[in-house]
Amino acid sequence: MKDRTNKKSISRKITRGVAYVALVAMMIVTIVFSVALFRIRKDMIDSDTRMGSTAENLSSESRREQNTQRMLEAAVGKADLADNIFKNFEKNVQAIADATAMLYEDDYPKRDIPIPDPKEDGKLSVQLLFSEHTDKDSVDTISEVKLLGNIQDMLLAINSNDDNMVSDYVATETGIMVQADYISGSKFDENGDVLPYEADTRPWYIGAKEKGSPFFTEVSQDAHTSRIGIMCGVPVFSGKELKGVAGAGMYLDNVESIVKDIEIGENSDACVINQNGRIIFSTRTEGELVTGIDGIDLRKSENIELSGVISQAVSQDTGISVINIDGEEYYVSFAPMETVGWSFMILLPKSEVEAPTLQLLDGIGALTEESVGNIDVKIKYTYRMLIIVILVIGFTVLMVAFRLSALIVRPIKKLTERVSGITGDHLDFMWDEATGDETQLLAESFGSLTKRVKDYIKEVQTVTAEKERIGTELSLATRIQADMLPNIYPAFPERSEFDIYATMTPAKEVGGDFYDFFLVDDDHLCMVMADVSGKGVPAALFMMASKIILANNAMLGKSPAQILSDTNAAICANNREEMFVTVWLGILEISTGKITAANAGHEYPAIRYADGNFELYKDKHGFVIGGMEGVKYKEYELQLAYGARLFVYTDGVAEATNAENELFGTDRMIEALNINPGVKPKEILSNVRSAVDGFVKEAEQFDDLTMLCMEYIGNPDKEGQADGE
Repeated sequence: MKDRTNKKSISRKITRGVAYVALVAMMIVTIVFSVALFRIRKDMIDSDTRMGSTAENLSSESRREQNTQRMLEAAVGKADLADNIFKNFEKNVQAIADATAMLYEDDYPKRDIPIPDPKEDGKLSVQLLFSEHTDKDSVDTISEVKLLGNIQDMLLAINSNDDNMVSDYVATETGIMVQADYISGSKFDENGDVLPYEADTRPWYIGAKEKGSPFFTEVSQDAHTSRIGIMCGVPVFSGKELKGVAGAGMYLDNVESIVKDIEIGENSDACVINQNGRIIFSTRTEGELVTGIDGIDLRKSENIELSGVISQAVSQDTGISVINIDGEEYYVSFAPMETVGWSFMILLPKSEVEAPTLQLLDGIGALTEESVGNIDVKIKYTYRMLIIVILVIGFTVLMVAFRLSALIVRPIKKLTERVSGITGDHLDFMWDEATGDETQLLAESFGSLTKRVKDYIKEVQTVTAEKERIGTELSLATRIQADMLPNIYPAFPERSEFDIYATMTPAKEVGGDFYDFFLVDDDHLCMVMADVSGKGVPAALFMMASKIILANNAMLGKSPAQILSDTNAAICANNREEMFVTVWLGILEISTGKITAANAGHEYPAIRYADGNFELYKDKHGFVIGGMEGVKYKEYELQLAYGARLFVYTDGVAEATNAENELFGTDRMIEALNINPGVKPKEILSNVRSAVDGFVKEAEQFDDLTMLCMEYIGNPDKEGQADGE
């Protein structure tokens, strides 16, 4: 009986001991397991926080680089856009100087120059002025005046074709001044006598004479209009002898509009700094960067950061810096305007540059919150499984618990180590443990989270940079091309002998077609219609070069055939890309209605004679310009009667295609021209465009569409003009 009791007692003790050990073991396992899980949860949250911080730094840096690059590109683009205004202006003054120098090199006809006439006030007119020290009645002075009379048509033509120009002139060392402007009434004193003009005391004359090359004056305020302007002088030499200085004055309204048209950000600003460190134009109305042509030299500003950046800009550097202006930090980009030695500057608050990072952090926070929720669900699931195991295994859990603990805790610790290793720029998470349980699910979930964050950052950086770069470049290119073509109508409000209108609609943001029209002199109107091979930006660049070369040759008084030949020679001399351009060029003799024209591979023009309908005029074509050196072009003549009309166009009209790949064709074009052929050129072009749009409908425009129409009105009361026969 005793032995049996002892056995039962030992059995109980063993049972109690095993139960106690098992209970303690399960409690220990449960505690260890709980601590491990909550540690993983904490480490994951900490890792997400570190990852968010890393993403913030990467995004902030990426955004900063993108915005600064965009600001720098915008500053360069704006500077180039403004500098082109001064380049074209200087080129016009240089053309006047070159033409004046030619007068002294050869024997030209003698022409009189009118003295100022108060009745011409408000109109563009040429006036003759003298220095107080000039003997106006001397034989030499009279001879030189009549020689300079040959330059007056060019002064009028250049002034009327340059929207920025106020006046243009030629002044000689002998005290003669030939000037074209709109203020002839201001040339008289209170007694009605013509005031003397001392050109050699003016800054534009002194600067050009001393420099021996083109010279721009300081910015000043116009005495007659209170607008801001600048003058340019170019010396005129006959051999090595200085004969005088050609000059012109211009308003800076277009430069000011470029400054005001700044759209880099919501709070961006822009300004122009001259070579003396003074602000010429600014979008800011208060603070350190307000406009003031008589203001302080900002290189001497007490703001050391600002003075340093201004010094760099004045030295014609291109760059970007972060400086404090008016108590706030700004990114400042700047680029030179080389022609006048100025600099274009763009400002964007630093806070605006870095603001998009918050959007990225919101996305990361949402992903982190989702990840933590998934972790909590899996932890609860693991606890339920643990309770079930404890109830099922019971007293045998002791050995199993240790084994289970070893199997579970080891991969959890490894996962914890891997998670803790994600710091700084290291966002990669690798898991090669195939546990087949919740630990592997947690690891795979975390690995998926890190990959999604990396992909998200990369996508934001790539898409943002590409869109901003393309948008900036195309916007600038479109604006530059539009400004190159005549676009103000009526084009010659002072001329009643003809009416002219033209349009150009590019197939892409920029195109290769172009048109041009300008007065070569008082009796000759030059008209150009051209189509460059190719599309897009390359064609637009080739178009600009071709337009300038054609216009420069035409302004020298050459015939149409010679203009095309010389233009072809200039383009072929440096045409490595083997591009070409088709050109129709005609010069109307306004007094007679006679057109002298030449065709370099372009479309046939359409002519409507008086009281008739439009018909194609199948002229002889020469070879395209830029296709082959040494090409000679033939010209022909057209005699227009009063009321006759000329229509020229590019192949984008005849080759407009509808959804069925059917061409519009010249027959439909002539039919559209004759819908109402007696209306003004603008309505004629509108009729043709409406017909093309109605034919094409929703089909995509594949080619540039460019048209020009000129109506010859003439002067029927004037003897000697064309009678149409």
